[in-house]
Parts: sequence; structure tokens; C-alpha cells
Amino acid sequence: MARVPVHIVTGFLGADKTTLLIDQLARRQGSERCAVVINDFGQARIDASLLEGAVAVTEIPGGCVCCTAPEGLVPAVQALVEQGDVDRIFLEATGLARPADIVDTLTRSPLARYIEVAPVVVVVDPGRLVSEAPPLLLEQMDAADILVASHYEETTDQAQEALTQASRGHFPPWLASVQAREGGVEPELFELRRSELVFRKRPRPSAPSTQGYGTASRIWARDRVFDLDALRAVLEDCGAERAKGLFRTEAGWMLLELSGGRARHRPSQIRSASAVDVIVQGDLEVAEAIVERLDQAGYVELAREGVHLSDGHGYEVELTRFALAALPGQIDDVSAQYPKRVGSGVLLSEVLGLTLASDHATFVVAASDGMTTEPVPVGEAGEAILVHSLDGGALPGELGGPCRLLVPEGSACASVKGVARIRVLT
Repeated sequence: MARVPVHIVTGFLGADKTTLLIDQLARRQGSERCAVVINDFGQARIDASLLEGAVAVTEIPGGCVCCTAPEGLVPAVQALVEQGDVDRIFLEATGLARPADIVDTLTRSPLARYIEVAPVVVVVDPGRLVSEAPPLLLEQMDAADILVASHYEETTDQAQEALTQASRGHFPPWLASVQAREGGVEPELFELRRSELVFRKRPRPSAPSTQGYGTASRIWARDRVFDLDALRAVLEDCGAERAKGLFRTEAGWMLLELSGGRARHRPSQIRSASAVDVIVQGDLEVAEAIVERLDQAGYVELAREGVHLSDGHGYEVELTRFALAALPGQIDDVSAQYPKRVGSGVLLSEVLGLTLASDHATFVVAASDGMTTEPVPVGEAGEAILVHSLDGGALPGELGGPCRLLVPEGSACASVKGVARIRVLT
């Protein structure tokens, strides 16, 4: 059975996402059976009321699906898929949503076998970029696979230049960057995909300033996981003039850059595929060999009964349930702080303290299914608890075991079931 494509359409408040969707549904009427999942942040049902009558609409009201209302997203999509009479699903997220979180929620759910999470479409009003742009808007642009500039008829030269500046350096390049004229884009835009390629060879430029340089690129499927330390080691030892890559690693999605012989990394919001561009002084075959070495830097998950803790600088330890229970900062009954949860745990700050990391260093928590949290400063671990036991025994898998992270509401951290790894990044 063909998987149902799910298109995440997002963008900051007032970007004109609904207008784009209404136009898209009208173009497909009679040729496709479409459904829409609307995530209204408020309760007014404005977006849903505009679409009702044209297509089946499912609402997730009262909060953003990436934070306060994520539990409603998977059941809403699942209900549409199980009906069996839908060819395509559009998910319109609130303007306050983080696209990367929505992709993570869908791809790590049981629905992943029945749906295809298509490239993320982010709608941007270029006028918002003229003055100081909201940080969330820039974060949404960073997560985009396809960028749609709205309000084309009202876009000034100043706004267009601001969009160009904000777009500069985006990696990997957008699959497309288009202007929405009168709110509409061609349906073919939603068929674009990042194809997995072994090598994307480029003809050698004839300009004298670029002669003698070879370039090679590669794209990997979204589910491929790399070892961050192994990637850094390859890049710093490869002798390339320049390299830039987006990789899904065991420490999360990272943008790696090689400059001056040193590899640097930082978190990325893109979730569609891993990709790299390599430039060398020499033949194309040299660049291809480096890409092949990067391909071999895959992460191998070992069978573990506890949590793997590392700092990326040589410190690594396997913390079994008994080792976690021996640390200071034990919480005998987590239900006192989290009424709906059970078990015994340890303060996450005590676990992170084993690495001797500073409060300004960041860390990520990874689950056994590959989900990785966003980086958070060590000093903001706060009252987060790593639950490791229940009634003196192991925490059952149905309760999020063998280890589960619980965080207070409003914390910078994220709750995680099935914790497998904790990694200090800087």
C-alpha cells in the first residue's frame, strides 16, 4: 500500500498559510482526495471555518502541536489514514510552531509505516524581515525544505532584499524558493523530494579562479544516523579546502562545516535528509573519496541496559540502573513532583555532573527510537528527573523504561521515553 504524503505547511503569524492551502485544495478538487489537519493556537476556529465545506477538516485546537498539544497530532493523522479514503494530507501548523518538532513527532510514531512526511513548506512574509525578525520566524526558515514568499503583490524592494539576505548560506539549499502570486503556487511544488544520491558530480568550471578544484556531493535518506565524533574526525583529517554538511547524528541533526582545517558543528532544524558538499584542490576523485569516508561514519547503536553518557572529548560511561541509583540526588517517589508518574529517579543535574561540564555547555538526550532533544545548557537541567526504577526493579517499557526523563512544565528540557544516550556537546 502506498504511503500517504503528509505536507507540513507552517510559517510565522500572518504569513498567509491558509490562503495558500485554500488555493491548493481548489486546484486539486476532483483529482485528489485531500484532508487537512488544522492546529489553531486559539479557540476561534477561524482557519477551520474558512476550509470547511471544501475538504475534510480535523482540528487540534487550544495549543501548538509542537509543545502544548502534541498528543493530539498523531491520533488526528491516524484517524484520517485509517479511513482509507484520503490521497494526501495537509497539516497547517500554528504560526508559533517549530516545524522540526512536528517532523520528529510524526517520524517516530507508529504512523511512520503508513505516511510519508514530505518536505516542510514554510510560508514567509518578506515584510517581516525588514526590521528585526522574530527569532521563531528565522528558526522556521532554517527548518524549511521549500520556501514560499507570500504577499507578492505587496513586497517592496527592501523586503525582497531582506529575504535574500536572510536566505543566504542556507544549507542544504532549498528544494525550491518561490513567490506565491495571489496566494497560489503550482501543485507540482508539493511533489518535490530530496532524492538519495550516491554522488552529484559537477562539471569543472572553466573560470581561471576555480581551475584545479574538484567538488562532490551526496544526499542520504532521513533515517540514516551518523556518528558525530567520527564525522568530525574524517573532516579534520581529509585535507579538503572546504566542506559543509547536514547530518542526522546520534546527538541530533547537526550542520558541520570545515574551515581552516577545523570542523565545527551546530544544531540544525532541517529534518528532510543528510547532505554534504566537499571542495578539494585536486581531482574530482579526491573529493569523492572524502564523501565515501563520510558515508562510512555511520553510528552503530549497541545493545544497552542503561544510559550511555558522553562528553565528546573522551569521557564515556555506561550507567546501569544500579549505577544511577547510587548517585546523589535520588528521588524515591517521583509522583510527589509528577502526580501522573511513578518510580524512583535521580536528578538529571547529578548525572550531567559526572562529565564535569560547565553550566554553559549544552547537552542532548536521545531515545532508543532515535528521537533527540534540542540542545539545552547544562545549567538549565533544573529539577528534571531521570527515572530508573519502579518498586526496586526495572522501569517497564510501557511506562517509558528502562529510563525515562521527566521535566517540569515550562522547562527548557523535554520529556523523553526510553532514554538511551545523554551527550554533552560543548
